[in-house]
Amino acid sequence: MRQVDPGYRPAVTSTAGSAPDSAPDNVQPGQGRQEALRHQPAPLRVVGLAEDAVHYLVTLLLFGVAVVVLYRTGRALFDSQLPFPENVTTVVNGALFVVIVMEVLRTVVAHFEHTGF
Repeated sequence: MRQVDPGYRPAVTSTAGSAPDSAPDNVQPGQGRQEALRHQPAPLRVVGLAEDAVHYLVTLLLFGVAVVVLYRTGRALFDSQLPFPENVTTVVNGALFVVIVMEVLRTVVAHFEHTGF
């Protein structure tokens, strides 16, 4: 069996098309996004804050869409005049749409968790 040096760390190679880290060198990985933005020039701070505002807006919009679709799907389940097979298909489509929207919402929230609030 091959012995591995405990101090060995593989070299980090950049992949083509990967986004560069926007935090300056003097900001530690544990610091939040707001702390990282304080060390940026003023125009970049404005862009960073605008990006955060757009992400918050998208988060609220996605959550609102999911709530409305879930409500309408629940209502369609009980108040529909459609035949049973069409009603079931409509309810399943609505539920799947909500799941997809929530997955997109999870991606946006993961961005906040990664960069800090």
